[in-house]
Amino acid sequence: MCAIYKKELRAYLTSMTGYIFMAVLLAVTSLYYVASCLVGGYPVFGAILSSVYFVLLIIVPVLTMRSMAEEKRQKTDQLLMTAPVSLWKIVLGKYLAMVTIFLISMAILCLYPLILLQFGSVSLPMAYTAILGYTLFGAACLAIGLFLSAVTESQVIAAVLTFGVLFFLNMASGIANVIGAGGLLASILNALCIYQPFINFVQGMFDLTGILYYMTVIVLALFLTVQLLQKKHGTYRASMVVFACVAAVLVNLTAGKLPSQYLKYDVSDQKLFTTGDQTAEIVKGLDEDITLYLIAQQGSEDATLQELLDRYAGLSSRIKVETKDPVLYPNFVSQYTSENLSENSVLVVGQNRSKAVDYYDIYQYSMDYSTYSSSLSSFDGEGQITSAIAYVTAEDMPVVYTLTGHDEAELSTTVTSSIEKENIELKSLSLLTEEAVPEDAKAVIIYGAISDISEDEKNKLEAYMEQGGQIVMLLGYTDKDTPNLDSLLGDYGITLADGLVLEGDSQHHLPNYPYYLLPDIQSSAYTSDVSSRYVLLAFAQGMTEAADISEDLTYESLLTTSAKSYSKTNLESENLDQEEGDIAGPFDLGAVVTKTIDEDTEAKLIVFSSETLLDEQVDSMVSGGNSTLFLNVMSQLVDHESTVSIEPKSMSTEYLTVPAGSAIFWGILTIILIPLLLLATGGIIWFGRRKR
Repeated sequence: MCAIYKKELRAYLTSMTGYIFMAVLLAVTSLYYVASCLVGGYPVFGAILSSVYFVLLIIVPVLTMRSMAEEKRQKTDQLLMTAPVSLWKIVLGKYLAMVTIFLISMAILCLYPLILLQFGSVSLPMAYTAILGYTLFGAACLAIGLFLSAVTESQVIAAVLTFGVLFFLNMASGIANVIGAGGLLASILNALCIYQPFINFVQGMFDLTGILYYMTVIVLALFLTVQLLQKKHGTYRASMVVFACVAAVLVNLTAGKLPSQYLKYDVSDQKLFTTGDQTAEIVKGLDEDITLYLIAQQGSEDATLQELLDRYAGLSSRIKVETKDPVLYPNFVSQYTSENLSENSVLVVGQNRSKAVDYYDIYQYSMDYSTYSSSLSSFDGEGQITSAIAYVTAEDMPVVYTLTGHDEAELSTTVTSSIEKENIELKSLSLLTEEAVPEDAKAVIIYGAISDISEDEKNKLEAYMEQGGQIVMLLGYTDKDTPNLDSLLGDYGITLADGLVLEGDSQHHLPNYPYYLLPDIQSSAYTSDVSSRYVLLAFAQGMTEAADISEDLTYESLLTTSAKSYSKTNLESENLDQEEGDIAGPFDLGAVVTKTIDEDTEAKLIVFSSETLLDEQVDSMVSGGNSTLFLNVMSQLVDHESTVSIEPKSMSTEYLTVPAGSAIFWGILTIILIPLLLLATGGIIWFGRRKR
């Protein structure tokens, strides 16, 4: 085998074939690399490889067309057949020579991610996983090309045949979509698509099933080549070919049935395919069967979402994953929800209830108001699906009401979605039309009311509290008198200071903005999820515990200002420093008061002194600390043992900063000089060989 390998490798390196192959592969890849990574600053090298995979369809036939066809045309194959070397060693030697030429190019490409490191952050695990996938993809193409070269004596026919077959195998999934194939035909076409496993590597998945798939293709192609050569000498056995094909299919089918967490390893920066401890805990406690339906047309399934769903199936035998084509099953979704679900939405179905997770709740987009364009910002697949599983398996759903009719602020879509993700049902409540707070109310939210409640409404809220009710108030500042709201607070031992709180300690406010407060977070069950984070409140009122607080009340501080804080009473003053008449701190900005009704009943009033706790812009300044605190409070009030606080995984990209001079230098080197050097080397060797 070594002799065959050396002979073939020498043939490639002493002719222009090998050098043309390497030069074209590197030039085309480098062109995309420079345009996207160096000029565009895009740091994901795998995206480059997925963009240039087509070049292999063109240049692989150039490398493989002569391997067996030329031997047949010149009748030198007879010498090989009579040589004291087995056919397997002959075929393997030729194949390894081609792979060596390909690996020389890939070795050069391995340097490209390292070049990007000097310009910013680059995920090397993702980059080299993608390179591994591209190498396996190319090696499989070479094996197929070698087999097809053995079919004919003509190099041209071998090249055309190789291109056609590779094109078909790469487009098989797309062909299935175009012709609307379904069932067995679609499964066969999808299995034939040799490009699909490569995508997993590009997305940051070290995929052992993908490695097995490509190795199977390589071994099968080499085996068929040997059998084809043996057929000429009367030793071909059709049964062996059938057995090899069936074995290849069974091996890959078996691997595909194994839990993906044991065969596929997430090396992506975002960890899109990795489920966390909360998911594992919820799934482990399942006592009923759950089915996750991916609503997508066959062939249009989102690869990332499909892989994540497979991870869920691998976590528990009680979870099954199915794909439902809305074209084939037009009435399926309507059995469970009246929503018009987008393509690639997920329907989570339990024994007693179901929940739909729309595609656009999984993939979250952010709006750039300077250009009025949206871009993909985060992937919330795990958070949404785990929350839906918790919802469909919950014994009952807690209901929380939001008070209306007093110029309250409106909960944002993001906050509402986050509360519902906690499996809490939100309803609005008008006490002007209701005789009392509904009996199913786990809590009532009063969000930023700037008009006072009536005496009758206050009485209804107090009656609700006397039955063990819970109220969450986020105060909105107003210059109007609100005696009934103030009385409700006073009944629970909370006194509001006049004016707005400013901080005198620079460690407790944003630079140059003493009214953007960073309070100390006190240890409590309500603040456990933000104990090591920041909470930010703006335009907050100061709260203190009343001196004559009733014995049946227990006052607990959640958020406190520093001793240097003060409440600015003259809000028209341009002087932000503490002046005469200002009220000295410290103050509470968040507090919970528990009232003991009897041995088994307690009422709770939780107050935050600024509605900006739920302002999206303010929340983003502390990386979601505010919303995390609020959701933890809600989880405690509705008696959730733990909150489904799975953060969306960022999909934003930190672009590279590449100076123009560096981009030009590396562009000239990779696009022009390296390919030209290869061609010049090949030309010199080839010309010198011809002269001899």
